[in-house]
Amino acid sequence: MSVKPAWPGVTISPSRWVAQLIRPWRSLCIGSVSLLLGCGGVFFVPQGKLVATPGDFEVRYREVSIEPAPGVFLHGWFLPGKPPVGATIVFLHGNAQNISYHQASVLWLPRRHFNVLLYDYRGYGRSGGVSTVENAIEDFGAVMATVAKQPEAAGRPVVVFGQSLGASLAIAAVARWQDRYPVAAVVLDSPFSDFRGIVREKVSAVWWLRPVSIFVPVLIPGEPVLREDIAKLAPTPVLLIHGADDGIVPPQHSRLLYHAAGRPRELWIVPGARHIASLGKEAVRARLIAYLDRVLNTPPASRQTPDTARSRLSRPSGSRE
Repeated sequence: MSVKPAWPGVTISPSRWVAQLIRPWRSLCIGSVSLLLGCGGVFFVPQGKLVATPGDFEVRYREVSIEPAPGVFLHGWFLPGKPPVGATIVFLHGNAQNISYHQASVLWLPRRHFNVLLYDYRGYGRSGGVSTVENAIEDFGAVMATVAKQPEAAGRPVVVFGQSLGASLAIAAVARWQDRYPVAAVVLDSPFSDFRGIVREKVSAVWWLRPVSIFVPVLIPGEPVLREDIAKLAPTPVLLIHGADDGIVPPQHSRLLYHAAGRPRELWIVPGARHIASLGKEAVRARLIAYLDRVLNTPPASRQTPDTARSRLSRPSGSRE
């Protein structure tokens, strides 16, 4: 059987005719997904220009340079905590912009007696190179080595705190490096539970990309497997925080990670909070300080402020084991 189009002298088989019909659509879909996913674009959306420093907010800081590979340098800031310092917090930010946009998530911690080291992934801000999921995880070892060299961090525990993409990277990074660089606790704000899964969700949300969601397993590596990696963190305490109204990474992702994690583990679902907005609430900040006091076994009285004491009375819902 053959199909004769309107132009004379040309005969096309049905299968070839269908292939020609769908070729432009297929090219559009695959091209769009390649643009979306290529060079890590779905996960890493860097911006080069720094718009502010901690000094602009009257927070003491110093520049930090991290060399994860020969000739590749990551830029960061170290914020010394107000004495007595309870721990050093290593902060992994979300997928867009750079640390100057994300610093508000941690600028409040030094006055609560915590050192903070925040840094940019490759290609962000003043950091060189181009980010991938793999090198972001591998670079974490150099970050932890840099923390150990800071005089204010000597002899103090380290807490890893990640938000959004940074929270998911933190799971894999701590799992890989914990034997060499043990940490005292892991705090995960708005993580997604699976790299392929979150891409499939986002692709499926765009109607004209839904047919190519089948290509996600080909375009996105199967590793790291976050629900396996989070189980490896035990017995390190793991805290998951997620806004109940998060429309970017639904709270179900944290629930999945919570059930995969070993004990001790906690999950806080914060009513009314959107993506990475939970810690904008003073009550949640106060509860986090109380949590860190408990898991680090540090005296809370030395770091309690009147605002902290009052806000302990209002707490988001959550699970603890």
